[in-house]
Amino acid sequence: MAASRFAAALAAVAATASALDPQHAVDVTIYHVNQATYGTAPLNMDTADLNGDMYFDLRGVSEPLECAHPTPSTAHDCDNPEVTSTDLVITKLTLEVDDRFGNYGRCNVCVNGTDHHGNNSCTEGAYWCNCGGWNSKDTQCSSAVGRQNLTTWLGDRKCGRGSLLWDCWKDAVGQKTCVDSPEGGFWYSTTSSGYCGDDPSSNPPGCSWRVKNVIKRVNKTCSDQSIFSTVEKEGSDCFSTCGSPGAPRNTSSACWIKCFYATALGPDAGFPGGTIAGMPLDDLQRAWRAPFESTDPSQGGCPNLPE
Repeated sequence: MAASRFAAALAAVAATASALDPQHAVDVTIYHVNQATYGTAPLNMDTADLNGDMYFDLRGVSEPLECAHPTPSTAHDCDNPEVTSTDLVITKLTLEVDDRFGNYGRCNVCVNGTDHHGNNSCTEGAYWCNCGGWNSKDTQCSSAVGRQNLTTWLGDRKCGRGSLLWDCWKDAVGQKTCVDSPEGGFWYSTTSSGYCGDDPSSNPPGCSWRVKNVIKRVNKTCSDQSIFSTVEKEGSDCFSTCGSPGAPRNTSSACWIKCFYATALGPDAGFPGGTIAGMPLDDLQRAWRAPFESTDPSQGGCPNLPE
């Protein structure tokens, strides 16, 4: 009896693993930011590789300044729960995906009845993916895994005369982390209609992705500590002007934000045509990896949170 149950279990695992066409199945390691109340499987959510996650996260450092002066094109970030919530976690996963990628979906949490990308009748708190143009009203994504090549998408983004500081910083972040990086950067979108679950008999036809391994889940506050400390150490002279010695870190301070970007990107990166320099990309990447590679705070490590 035990042997038959074991055989059945092996068969189920094999069936799950073969849900994807083996000729097109590839593994991708991704990072996923969301509120802790959501599960680890990125259903109707956006994820990113290392450089893509760095781009998303680094560009958000300027949010306190930007959201004090929001514009129609940027205001949605100011109430995006994946940016502003106090219970954010970052999950590092390995996904097995079908490499016949589709259009990238802008997947967001519905807030006050809108996803800020065209769907103004969504369910509060639910994730929704829009695969239409930026001004489309309601174009659902297909079951294929969506992929955005950030190297291509951000290649021509350079702030011009009259641009605000944070607009130039965002463009400079994209250039440093993705455009100028040898490995580039990617964002992914994974819909519930393409999810290959644990029960092969209930998988939708043409399912395109599954969670192969949950590597680690950490509190974003802990992850930020690793990154911020690395940048502060590198730019200690600048940061020392932002408050009295020993004072708590104030990431909403204009002084702290300017020092952060001056250190990470170079002092001229906030201006049109400014040179992008600052810290080596390898150093920033190490700071991003550290929370997932250790639990030792002295090494930038973070505790592993339960799924």
